[in-house]
Order: sequence, then C-alpha cells, then structure tokens
Amino acid sequence: MNLKNKKQADILIADHQVDSLKLLSKIIENQDYQVRQAIDGEMVLISVETEIPDLILLGTNLDKVNSYDLCKKLKEKEGTADIPIIFLSDFDEIGGKVKALEVGASDYLIKPYGQKELLAIIKNQVNISLKMKQLQDKNNALRQKLKLVEVSQKLHQQIPLESYLLYQAIAATNNSIIITDATNSDYPIIYVNPGFETMTGYSFEEVQRKNCRFLQGSDRQQPQLEQIRHCLQKGKSCHVTLRNYRKDGSLFWNEMSLSPIRDESDKIIYYLGVQTDVTDKKRANKEQQRYEASLQKMNRELHELNQKLYRLANMDGLTEVANRRCFDETLEQEWKRLTREKKPLSLILGDIDYFKRYNDEYGHLGGDDCLKKVAATIAKSALRPADLVARYGGEEFAVILPNTPYEGAEQVAQRILDSLRQLKMPHKASDVKPYVTMSLGVGTINPSLERKAIWFVDEVDEALFKAKKQGRDRLIGVDKQTS
Repeated sequence: MNLKNKKQADILIADHQVDSLKLLSKIIENQDYQVRQAIDGEMVLISVETEIPDLILLGTNLDKVNSYDLCKKLKEKEGTADIPIIFLSDFDEIGGKVKALEVGASDYLIKPYGQKELLAIIKNQVNISLKMKQLQDKNNALRQKLKLVEVSQKLHQQIPLESYLLYQAIAATNNSIIITDATNSDYPIIYVNPGFETMTGYSFEEVQRKNCRFLQGSDRQQPQLEQIRHCLQKGKSCHVTLRNYRKDGSLFWNEMSLSPIRDESDKIIYYLGVQTDVTDKKRANKEQQRYEASLQKMNRELHELNQKLYRLANMDGLTEVANRRCFDETLEQEWKRLTREKKPLSLILGDIDYFKRYNDEYGHLGGDDCLKKVAATIAKSALRPADLVARYGGEEFAVILPNTPYEGAEQVAQRILDSLRQLKMPHKASDVKPYVTMSLGVGTINPSLERKAIWFVDEVDEALFKAKKQGRDRLIGVDKQTS
C-alpha cells in the first residue's frame, strides 16, 4: 500500500449529507490521513477507478448506486476486493449490520458514534490492510524466486540463467515488444513478442516485414507520427502516445518508446519499440476530470447555498434591507474597528410618522407596501457600499455610516427626508403632511473602549424622540465627537 504525500493512508468517504461529509472529512484529515469525498455511489465508483483507496467509509443511503450493491460490486472485483469498507448508518436499521457484513463490509457503525471509537476502528482497519499488503508482496517475491530456482535446476545449467530470464521477461511482459530492421528504408518488422499479439490481435506471421504504420490504419493525422519520422531521421530515441487499432478495428491508446540499436561500428541496425496499452489510463484521466468537475460543481452549489443562507440570516424578508440581527453585529464590529482606527461613526435612526394610523387607513398589505418603498428610498440615499441600511423595528429604520463625520451624516438624513417628500406616498391619517414622512435622529461619535455602542444608540434614539416631539418630518442631530 503506497502512502500518498507522506500521509498515513488514503481514505474515501461517501455520504449523501454534505454537512456530515465535511465534518467527518475534517476529523479524519486532522489525523494526517489523505481524504477523498463522494456524495453518491456513482462518484465512489469513479474515484475507486481513478485510484484505489486504502479504506472506504460508506454511508448507507447513497443515491444513484445502492450502498449495499456498491459494496458487493467492489468485493466481487479482483482489484478492489481487499479494500476494507466500514458502513456508517444514520439510524439502527433492522438487519442493516447483518446485510452489510454479508456483502463484505468490515464493520457497521450507527450515528452518533464516538470520535475516539471511530478513529480507533479506522486505525485498526488501515493497519490490518497494510500488513496484508506487505505479506502479499513478500509471498509474490518468494514465489518468483522459487520458480526461477526450479526452472534453472531443470535446465541443468544448459542455458545461462541471465539469458533465460531475458527471454522469459520479453515473452511474459504485457507490453508489446517490436524490433524493426533499420537497414531497410521502410523499417520492416522482424520480431514481435506474445504481448504484441495479445495487444493487437495480429500474429507475427501477419505483421512480419510490414511497417508499423498499419496499426494507425487511416488515422494518419496525428502529430506524433511526424515526431517519430523526425527521430528516425536523426537516429534518436523518442516517446509518444498514439491512437492505434487492433485487428478487430477497436481503438486503443498506445504509449510507445522507440530506441535505436547500434552495432560495433555505431551504425543503427535495429529499432526497438516498447508499446504499452494506456487506454485504461486515458479513460481514468477522463473519469478523474469528470470526478473533479463534479466536485467543483458541488463546491459551487455549496457556495451558492451558503450565500443564500447568509442573506436569509441577515436580510429582512419584507423590505430586503438588513435585519436587526445584522444591524447589531455590524454596529459592534464597526465600533471596535473605528475605535482602533480613531475615526468617526455616524448613525441615523428613523421612524415613519403615524404609521399605526397608516395601517388602520390602508390595511396591513398597504402598510407592507409602504415599508418596502420607504426602505428602498433610504437605501438609495445611502450611497457608499460600506453604509448599512437596516430595518430596526416595525416601522423603524437605521443607517450605519462608518468613517463619516456629522456633516456627512446630516446630508444623508436630509436626502432621505427630501426623497420621501418627493415620493408623496398618500397618508390621509397623518397630522404632519398628506403624504408619508419620517422623523430622524442623527448622531456622530468617535468610538472608544470607555463606552458601549448601545449607549450611542440610546443617544441617537433620544434625538429621534425630540424630532417627533418638535413636530415630526424633521431631523434632530447630536454630535458626540468632542464629548
């Protein structure tokens, strides 16, 4: 088992619940494991084909491919049969554990499980898998040595062991070996090994004295062919990947290394070609790209979802300006920031005049429409991106103006009043004007650690109260910068 980037092991986690997937991945990554993620059964298969993991944590409710069928499929395939699989279930499903063990799972855990317990089980399974792999490698090496000893004994030293090994290696390799005659301008084939016959479907008799170009058929528009011709002219080696075609017409990708063989006088007499079928590798690369595209899509969707959740958590649903929660958090943050930077903070608090009467006169739907229009008017009057317009209460609004002196805040407040007057939304029940107006309290302060932001809010609210008491449809200011 290879260790990736000095990590302990490669663990694939599959769970349809994105939050659970992210949390579990974080826990396991903190233990120095390499972690990959999948949100459905199809992504698990793609990931396993791309690179075999050392352990799979498999949720029981995966989409596209059933989790139990997926486990059974992996256990029936030779290349993936030895991957330990731990099932993770959201609830105590009747017969779930038995079913999981029947299809080859190593363990079955029910949420919520203890973090220490889970990590101990993972460590145990990884250690067992590592030891099994080491034993298999040692057994394979011993079997190879034993076979060589037995063969050399049978030959009674009639053939040197080195020559026998070379012949056996060429004959046994899955790679295709081709030797061409470099003394002939057409470079005809003079030898192919059994690997070539298996890879292409052609026998040696069928290809003898032919040029290798027949393997490309009519697919001759490949830049790599020009690269081969250039190397032959210069007497150099080259390494290319070509589209070749078997005897039955099927396409396979051929990774070929071409090397010259020289005689004692340094004349090139043969070319040796070693060919590897990399079709599966090409397919795996495409699957990897698809897997990565799938992950990128999932990340984009998660980002968009987080953005929506953030807006929902911080925006007033009716007026579509910031809500009270967002106002409180922003004011506290700006208070601390401007305390450090020693810059002014201004605040506007506003109240729609006689709004209760407005509701009584025009109904609650009319009142909602009024609130929307007032919020939009205030938002247009606050010109900078850093300014925050919020719904402070029922018919109350607030504007936070960071790094703004009193004169600037007063201009914004006057702009709000003038814009509402120009809008002239009818308000028959008002004692001020026959249209909607507002009373505003405006304040500016240099924030400090000696006072809290809530104290400043109370001061501006007192100014708002004075504006109402003095006849409404006006602003009253309080400049605390020097106090």
